[in-house]
Amino acid sequence: MVERFDVVVVGAGTAGAFASYLLAKNGFRVALLESKSGQEIGVKTCGDGLGLHHVERISRHITPNPKVFQNKIEGVELISPDEKTRLVIKGEGYVLDRFAWGKWLVEEAVKAGAVLYEGHTATTPLVDNGAVVGVRAVERRTGSPKEFAAKVVVDASGSAAVLRSKLAGWPISEPLHPEDVSHAYREIVYVEEPLDSPQYIKIYLDMVTAPGGYWWIFPRSATMLNVGLGIWGILKQNPRTNYERYILPRFKIKGKYHIGGGFIPTRRPLKSLVGNGIVALGDAAAAVNPIHGGGIGQALLTAELASRAISKAFEAGDFSEKALWEYNLLYMREWGYRQAQLDVLRLMLQTLDNDDLNFGLSRKILNEDEIYHLAAKGTNISIVDKLRVMMQFIGRPALLKKLSTSIQYAKEIGDLYLAYPGERAELERWHSRVVDKYNEFREKIGLGPLPAE
Repeated sequence: MVERFDVVVVGAGTAGAFASYLLAKNGFRVALLESKSGQEIGVKTCGDGLGLHHVERISRHITPNPKVFQNKIEGVELISPDEKTRLVIKGEGYVLDRFAWGKWLVEEAVKAGAVLYEGHTATTPLVDNGAVVGVRAVERRTGSPKEFAAKVVVDASGSAAVLRSKLAGWPISEPLHPEDVSHAYREIVYVEEPLDSPQYIKIYLDMVTAPGGYWWIFPRSATMLNVGLGIWGILKQNPRTNYERYILPRFKIKGKYHIGGGFIPTRRPLKSLVGNGIVALGDAAAAVNPIHGGGIGQALLTAELASRAISKAFEAGDFSEKALWEYNLLYMREWGYRQAQLDVLRLMLQTLDNDDLNFGLSRKILNEDEIYHLAAKGTNISIVDKLRVMMQFIGRPALLKKLSTSIQYAKEIGDLYLAYPGERAELERWHSRVVDKYNEFREKIGLGPLPAE
């Protein structure tokens, strides 16, 4: 027996649940498949942070339940490896009760009319005549196979991307190389000694504790903390080992609320987020901030933009890659170009050691406002000019040159993504230009060429 819907969404995380809500609210018949069941729904290992601008944007479509917000955040403390320098970067947001957030979004999708199939694990896309036309799944409780047919399938299955990854030869199937991911581990703990200034997230740069990444404290309150770290995937180190060795001894733990780990895509945008009859959202679309690994806001954004493109496809009665291509354009112009810029800076940061980081932060080579601008808005060429002047008066010219080179290339690569092709026929030529520019940059900062797909 085949269940038939307008849209099948695989994965009831932030991206999948919000897309299901938006599409069901617009009158489409939506099936939401989730491998978890019962009280497991909504449970996800996450940093739990969400910027205020993302909350304001989702509020245009739905009023968030205030109970999902655990702590109002005023900004970030960026802390050097020797912990002698702390830069305070202002920026409002929240630390979420991530489990409550997930359950709330799924409940709202169901209220809007989406049909939730909990305990159903999607296994493969159904492909007919070169188009995705549905999904094969297994009901976990019984082991029974099921098929769901749809005009459009949404892969919101998380970093594993269980659907798009199986479409070999399609642009949307671009694989994740170990260099493209960070391995993370985190615990939500209760501590005896209250944290100072819990209105600030703490980001610790330390290439011994978290090589190629950072470790963090996201306070839910002064005594309930989300503490974890991410390590560059290519290094093949277990983040839990470093967590228990370097981080856990810093705290007097009264109890643990939740522990978990996983891998996070931290890279440039995928070559394409669409195919015939399919789109990818959230972590499945590698739509994550490459610098800090945050993905909740991008999950919401991809759900909104893809839902807009899917609705237009139904209006036209055309569910081809060409009809869904608008999602690519919307994404690249709104976030993808900044994701690419931040990915360039990520690669540069992963070539630095603790001495470089201590030096750069202590001398405020970039001040708090400039760091915020880079993280939130992308590159600013005036920063390159500033760094060129500083090279004449401050030590470590090689470090300053590497940073200024990175900001320059971030601007150029971001501009390439702003010029993302308007149609599929131009994709390969555009992508080769991106690869060439990346390889040019990587050579200048001492990295090898991009890994082969």
